[in-house]
Amino acid sequence: MHPLSYIQFEQTHVWFYPEALRQHQLSEPTPRWFEPHHLPHEFTITGSATGRGTTWFLAVNNTQLVLRHYQRGGLISRLSRDTFMLFSMPMTRPVRELRLLAQLQDWHLPAPQPIAGRVIRNGLVWRGDLLTVKIPGASDVHSLLLSRSLSIMEWRHIGATIRRFHNRQVFHHDLNIHNIMLDDEGQAWLIDFDKCGVRNGQRWKKANLARLKRSLDKESVCNPNYHFTSDNWQAILDGYGR
Repeated sequence: MHPLSYIQFEQTHVWFYPEALRQHQLSEPTPRWFEPHHLPHEFTITGSATGRGTTWFLAVNNTQLVLRHYQRGGLISRLSRDTFMLFSMPMTRPVRELRLLAQLQDWHLPAPQPIAGRVIRNGLVWRGDLLTVKIPGASDVHSLLLSRSLSIMEWRHIGATIRRFHNRQVFHHDLNIHNIMLDDEGQAWLIDFDKCGVRNGQRWKKANLARLKRSLDKESVCNPNYHFTSDNWQAILDGYGR
């Protein structure tokens, strides 16, 4: 993708990819693009999902978008829910994630297309948001496993998809079953690349897979009818090995 651009609105910096805007026939972004309750008139809210924070699904010019606000997790979130120390604007999490997603697009890896990000500076701290294109016809695998079993080929495809990212040395900081999607054509996707990046070496890859296994085991305990078995995990490993 072409270089990342930005516009400054006083203390608000909006970063965007002009190429992606042209592709989806979108005008230059403004801060209101990131305000779910004050969106421009051409935007429509089509849904939302609640996790650590609220993720909003938007529609504009026949394009489906995902708006995510950066939130803290863990104990530190009790002190600061969504503010982060500012060391340099290019190193803020929205800018880093935008650039990583653009690199993944160049590598033709199945990850969301980046559109724009916002960073609001307030002294030595910042808050931020990210806009990406919604993956058409996709559901997160966790939701699918609550209602049905996946085929062996689907499990193997998930493993093979993770291997494609690992072959490019892409480290996913939070590789859990909620961050893997399957679309209507059976294509697996990875989402939520906050705090992710390209990492040297090989040892971390085994730990990355182990994190995914722990998330599946945890959901199996919390949901008695969860459609996951040891054979399914072996299918992931088979796909990853191929």
